[in-house]
Amino acid sequence: MGNKTSVLHILYALFPLNYERYIEPFGGSGAVLLDKKKPDKFEVYNDYNHNLVNLFRCMRDRPMAFIKELGFYPLNSRDDFNVIKNFFKQEKFDDKYLDEELELTKIILPDLKAEEIIELYVRMKQDYDLRRAVMFLKLLRYSYSSGGKSFACQPFSVVSLFQLIEQVGKRLENTVIENQDFEVLIKHYDRENAFFYCDPPYFSSEYVYQCGFTWDDHIRLKNALAKARGKWLVSYNDCEEIRNLYDGCSFFDFTRLHNMKQ
Repeated sequence: MGNKTSVLHILYALFPLNYERYIEPFGGSGAVLLDKKKPDKFEVYNDYNHNLVNLFRCMRDRPMAFIKELGFYPLNSRDDFNVIKNFFKQEKFDDKYLDEELELTKIILPDLKAEEIIELYVRMKQDYDLRRAVMFLKLLRYSYSSGGKSFACQPFSVVSLFQLIEQVGKRLENTVIENQDFEVLIKHYDRENAFFYCDPPYFSSEYVYQCGFTWDDHIRLKNALAKARGKWLVSYNDCEEIRNLYDGCSFFDFTRLHNMKQ
């Protein structure tokens, strides 16, 4: 996964000293949250990519089942990689579908039979989420620059992920994991003691993220932060458009070297 590991020491130095709520509206790989020396009392990870959110939820809520499932999906070739890519192009099971089925079950069947069917549906949804999370992790780890688009030829051992999954699951035990629009999230969690670290898609590089982030979204983010009672920090690429948008704000400039091996 793409992350900010190489510049974490710079980011942490810019964090405010006193806050009680730590919120990431654009959580991404989770590197900034996961690498903090000490978890905050209240933390929120959010991302609009439902596959990323599902991945972290499964690592947190079902780490042992995740590790077990991971061992059943060897991936050693470009063909296997393409199979997994196609899986994510044809997703059919979602929460809306499940909710509709559960409501119909309650209406059509007697209470006892309905409870049995509902339990079956919920279990099926959980198993699907777990399988999807495992395949998404492999898609990222075996792709070039962790972009999930093209196959990387370098070898990688699935076993090396086992300990990482257990550690991430434990680290996220008390973290709220959300899948919301950033503006909705900021409004919901905003308090005077809140701190928002925002890492939105960079201007003119939005196509890399496949999330449909537009210039209007950049403006929405700026306006949402301007209204916030809490403190905030935003990471961006340096360009005239962003400097004009955030005119009047403080800027801290630094150069980041991109490692395509990540």
